[in-house]
Parts: sequence; structure tokens; C-alpha cells
Amino acid sequence: MPHNATSRVQLTLLSLIRVHGQQVQPMVGTSRVCEQGDDVHLVAGSIPFHDRAMDAKAPTPGKGLLALFGIRDALDELQHWRTVARNSQAQFAYLQLQVEVGTPAPGAVTRQMLRECGAQLRFLNVRRSAAEFQKEALARFAGWVAEEGGDPGRDMAHVRQMALRPDLFERLLYEDADLQHIDVMVLPLADWPDPARVRQVAYVRAGTPLMAQVQGSDRMQVHLPGWMAQRHGPDQDMAYLPCCEDRAA
Repeated sequence: MPHNATSRVQLTLLSLIRVHGQQVQPMVGTSRVCEQGDDVHLVAGSIPFHDRAMDAKAPTPGKGLLALFGIRDALDELQHWRTVARNSQAQFAYLQLQVEVGTPAPGAVTRQMLRECGAQLRFLNVRRSAAEFQKEALARFAGWVAEEGGDPGRDMAHVRQMALRPDLFERLLYEDADLQHIDVMVLPLADWPDPARVRQVAYVRAGTPLMAQVQGSDRMQVHLPGWMAQRHGPDQDMAYLPCCEDRAA
């Protein structure tokens, strides 16, 4: 693997808000709204799920965010939520980010590759990882489902069922020792009423350097939460920073 080649990926966050007179109501993709004069600043949250029953499986604030990934999936999602905004008389904004993810893997990522490459490999696409790694991850998911009191033979019998549990991908990222250097994990997500419809999204670990921010609205500015600037740890302050500091994050 060449050591001088690095790769960047593009990610997108989106936000919808509704304005009632002087009140601004966050809808989806926004954790907080801050108004400064005529300017509206939105503190981004994870991208919304289509099935709102999955909201409890969103990333934990302080640990990371889910973002749009991939050209087709991102375009489809932006078009969908623009339509939702138009039909709901809401306002729509998005934020594009770039992330440097180190040396690209020469093929399907294996556990051995994760161990040998270390910090040079900071990006993992689960669906493009080696079959053996996916089976190991499925076994971990099945064990966690059993701990919850579920039936792993029914609820986590196939790799495709992992797409229903974005929260367990977060747990895998933080508890698997071989993934501690992964900044961006692209995972499958089945959040449509049709469980066979699966898209790819990116989990971005807190503390990951994010670059080249492009705002997709002239009226609103979308900003990262302050905690995204530092790695998650047991002593971390989970409170959001003031809005002006969020703008600088």
C-alpha cells in the first residue's frame, strides 16, 4: 500500500426549520437554533431517519454524527427533504464537508489490514469490507441483541439486518479495538418502510477534522456542534457550546 497517497470523502448534513412569526422551530437535522439579528444559525444534528421510530437509534451526542454519503444517495436525500420542506412550508439548508481519511485500502478491508495499517487507514465502508469481517460484526450485533432480551436468531440472523441498527454500529466503532483509528464508517441503513430499501450513510466520529464547508442556503448557516471538535471521552463536557463558538467549530 502506498504511504504517500491520501483520500478525501464528501459528506453532507441537512436541516429543516419552520418559522412562525418571531419563533423558529427546529424540525429535523437541527439540534439548536441561534438567531443573531437577521441571521439564523443552525447547530446541526445527525441526518434524519425516514422511519421516525428509529430516532432512538441515532448517534449519541458527543460521540458522532450521521451524514449523507455517496453521490446518488446524497442527491436523492436532498431532493426528498427539499420536497418535505416545500410541502411543510419549512425552510431547508445543508452543509457540505470534506474529510481526509488517510491512505485508501487496496481492496476489501480485513481485520488484519485494520491492525497493520493503523492510523493510516481512517475510513471503513462496511459493505465493502471482507465477508469474514462482516460475519464477525454480525456475531457481535447478535450478542448485543441477546443482551437486550431480543431474539438474535430472528432479529440478527443475516448481515442485511444490521442495517436496522445504526446504534450498534456506533457501539462497534467505540468498543472494537481495531476500529479506534477509524474516523468515518460508512454503514448500511434501512430506515424506509420497505425494509429491502437500503442506503449508505456515514458515521463521523467526534474529533474528526472536517474541511471545506460549503453552505447550501443564503438565509441560514449550518454549523457543527461544539463537541464535534474533540474526541469523546469519559471526562468530556457534553454541553453544547454557545452559538458564537458553535459557528467557529
